[in-house]
Amino acid sequence: MGKFKLKLSFLIVSMTIMVVLATASVSIWSSYQNFNEILVENKQVMQDTYVKEVTAITEGYLKGSMKEDDALEPYMEQVVETSLDERVVPFSLFFTKTIVPIILIIAVVLVLAIWLALKIARPLNELSKMIEAGEDGQGKENIADWYHEAKLLKKNVQNMMICAESKITDLTDQLNLDSLTGIPNRRRMDQTLHELIINKVPHAIILIDLDDFKSINDTYGHTVGDEVLKAFANHMQNSMEEQSTCFRYGGEEFMIILPLRSIDEAVELAENLRVKQALQETACGRPVTMSAGITAFTPNVQSPNQLIEIADHALYKAKQSGRNCLCVVRNMRQMIIKS
Repeated sequence: MGKFKLKLSFLIVSMTIMVVLATASVSIWSSYQNFNEILVENKQVMQDTYVKEVTAITEGYLKGSMKEDDALEPYMEQVVETSLDERVVPFSLFFTKTIVPIILIIAVVLVLAIWLALKIARPLNELSKMIEAGEDGQGKENIADWYHEAKLLKKNVQNMMICAESKITDLTDQLNLDSLTGIPNRRRMDQTLHELIINKVPHAIILIDLDDFKSINDTYGHTVGDEVLKAFANHMQNSMEEQSTCFRYGGEEFMIILPLRSIDEAVELAENLRVKQALQETACGRPVTMSAGITAFTPNVQSPNQLIEIADHALYKAKQSGRNCLCVVRNMRQMIIKS
């Protein structure tokens, strides 16, 4: 036999039948016992009253018969009427012996029903609060899933939260990562620059462009061009320092942001990357070089676009200088670095 599962529907039906049968049985038995006691007490009272009444009426009749020759029948009718009146059970006695016990039984059953309802509803309420608070399933082990439906609901809620968390992660990656290269995209780059500029954090940026990339697509096809981009992104990530992040700016353009780094450190990293890239084997079988524009944050920079515009202008100057070189903008002065 499989493991017994306590199902709420089975529990409710079973408990309802048991409570009805128990309540009915107890009520019937209690009523029987109480009526029995009432009849016994009433019988004793009736006997005493009957004896006294018959004795009194008989004595009165005998005394009167000596004076008047009256019939006994009126006296006997009086005795019967008196006896019948004594058979009526007083309401106070009926209330005390029958109504009060039944009310007590109903009250006990009602309290037990309320307790059971609260116990059944408690895990459902806790699951609802957990979902509403968005606790990512924290504290779900403390939820008392003592019946099958609560256990099943708890499991489904847990799976739902795991699935939702996975979907949120996937959507976040889709929003912030470039689908081709797997590195952060332009949207994430703008957010990072905005935070650095708003908080006045010193940083340098390197704007990179792969030289003559259009000819690679035209000559070898876009599939080979995509492989070149992915290889360069991987090579760039491997060259990153701690806290530095690389982004795909768009097309064959990339950006490196170096928080808390000077422009000299940015130049050193870019030059090292440029030299290695020129020697790197590529999917198209020929060297693919890079040019870069480098600048750093200054207090007069008010927005990411302003800083990117300076780096883009420096990159344009590097391209004009024959490609495979760096152009640095330091204090609004340009300097070309070329091997």
